[in-house]
Parts: sequence; structure tokens; C-alpha cells
Amino acid sequence: MRRSIIWTALACSLAAAPAQAQFYKDKTLNLLVNYAAGGNSDLEARVFQQFLRKYIPGEPSVVVQNAPGAGGINAMNMLGLNIGSRADGLTLGYFTFGPISSIAEDPALKVNVAEFVAVGATKSWALAYGRKDIAPGMTKPSDIARAKSVFLGGYSRSSLHDTRLRLAMEILGVPYQMVTGFQSTTAINKAMLQNELNFTSSTLPGYTTQAVPQVIDAGVGMPFFQFPIIGKDGKPTGMPASAGAKVPTFNELYKEAFGKEPSGPKWEALLLTNHLGTQVQRLIAFPKGTPAEAVQTMRKAIQDVGKDAEFIEAFERITREKPDLATADEVEPMLARMNTVSPEIKKVLKESIAD
Repeated sequence: MRRSIIWTALACSLAAAPAQAQFYKDKTLNLLVNYAAGGNSDLEARVFQQFLRKYIPGEPSVVVQNAPGAGGINAMNMLGLNIGSRADGLTLGYFTFGPISSIAEDPALKVNVAEFVAVGATKSWALAYGRKDIAPGMTKPSDIARAKSVFLGGYSRSSLHDTRLRLAMEILGVPYQMVTGFQSTTAINKAMLQNELNFTSSTLPGYTTQAVPQVIDAGVGMPFFQFPIIGKDGKPTGMPASAGAKVPTFNELYKEAFGKEPSGPKWEALLLTNHLGTQVQRLIAFPKGTPAEAVQTMRKAIQDVGKDAEFIEAFERITREKPDLATADEVEPMLARMNTVSPEIKKVLKESIAD
């Protein structure tokens, strides 16, 4: 009897392993990226592409599919509405995540991002930088609070990038014009070098690999502030030791300029949305209804890739920063938080993205 039980258990385990491998065997996994080829999110996705296959049972082919448009919303709609794909585990979103559209109920966003099935995420901080010749002249970060006027470079009105820049200027009381619709950080930096705009921001990888060599080291511009997140004590906090850690946080800059901490609904909206966008900078997710087997397999694969020394080296070579991955358990509360935003903050964001 005991021998029979052992053989039965062994047979079941042998049957289970091939069955798991069969799910992706001889198939192709599409990484759907919501920005154009050559951008930060695309380059990061292609690093994952190089290493994912060996951590997925069945070793499927992995390809990157770029679907830019509407500040990243286009690809999110495609995934959530199953346009050109199905919820079958073969299309995985690798999205630059922006909570603004969801919180402010942007009509361009046709899906509830909180209903996506989280697989994981990468985290990243963001910094604001601009030209030194912004009138009346910038010598230190807090000088931006006395700028006569700034021209902000952005991607789309409802993107986190554009919204946090607008909110920052409004909190500081600086007159501004938003120049949006750029397709990449490189395009924005080019416009800044040509003095067509004079202020923008970037996530840390884009800042270190593009803004620093193209704008900062060229002597044209300087960093002004980093966007803080909500710390464990509930207070705003900046990034740990890294390339941008010496740059003051927005609240530190504000206090230096005005002698007090920022406050009010616009500040609360800026802090919350940046917290969500920093903790989930790139959202890795399946559409609702994806088979549990695919979800479990991919969650493990993403975390295993994140421990791969060669992946870490390749990611750091591309972004100048070590990958900081979040698990699905960390991502899910961030997505759910978008559904519990106060009416005051929601009102601020709706007004900010309105035409």
C-alpha cells in the first residue's frame, strides 16, 4: 500500500511538471510597451526580453510590441479591451504607469487599470531640471520659485509627467506654459538645447543617461528638485543614495524659498500621485481574465529575472541604475489606492488635465 502511494505521488508530480511547461511551449509571449521604440520603457522592456525566456517553463519566444499614443493610454486600452490580443497569457503589458488618468477619470482611458492582473513592477524616482538662463537667472534650485515664466516640456496632458510639472509650478506660483506632445526624453532635451522650452523632468534612468550628458554636463541646465514620495512615517521623503540624491526634494526647495512646508490640495495631489508613480514606474501586468497558471508562472519568472546577475548588469548598463523590482503583492495595493482618492484630490487632478 505504501509503495503504491509513493508511485502515485511520483506519477502526479511528473505529470504536473510537463503540464506546466506545456502552457508556453512553442508559443510567443508579446511584451506590449506603451511608448515608442528607443524610449526608456522600450529599452528596459528589451532587457527583460533578453532574459525572460530561460525562466519561463516551455521557453517561449519573447518579442516586444510597441504601441505608443495618447501618453501611454493607447496600449493600456489595447490590453484591457483585448484589441489585437486575448486574455490568454500571451500578451504582457510593460507600461510606463501614470495614475492620473485613472484617478481623474480621463475619458480617453477606456479600462480600469486597477482591474489589470499585476505581475510585478519596476520602481524609479523622478527629477526636474531646466535651463540656467530662465529669467531672471538660475544659480541655485530655489531660484525657480522667482522665475518670470517657464516653458514646460511634456508628453500628454493627462500623463503623470505633465501633471506633476503643472502642479509643481502652480504650488510655487510660477507662470508657465505647457509644451506637450513630445515622443521621447531625447526630443525634449533637443528642444531644451534649442531654447524652445526651458524646464522638464525625467525618471532617474532618463535623467542619468540622457539629461546629464545632454543638458547638465553641457553647462546648459541644472537639476532643480526631485519629486518626493510618502515615507513610512507619512512624511515626504526623497530617494536613497544615488545619482540624484543630492538634489533637494520639492518640499525642501519650497521651504527654502518660502520658509514653510507646502500644503493644500494641490500639494497633496502631487505627493500622492508621485508616490504611486514612483512605486510603480513600469507596471507589468496581464489583462483581467488571464489564466491563473500564466499569472503564477510569469510572476515567478519576473522575480527570478530580477535576481539574475547578468540581467542586473545589463539593466544597469542601459539605465545607469540597478533594477528595483516590486512584487505583485506590493503592486496590488498601489492600484487599489487609485479607487480611494479623496474628492478634493480628484477635483484637483480633473481640473489639471481638463482642456
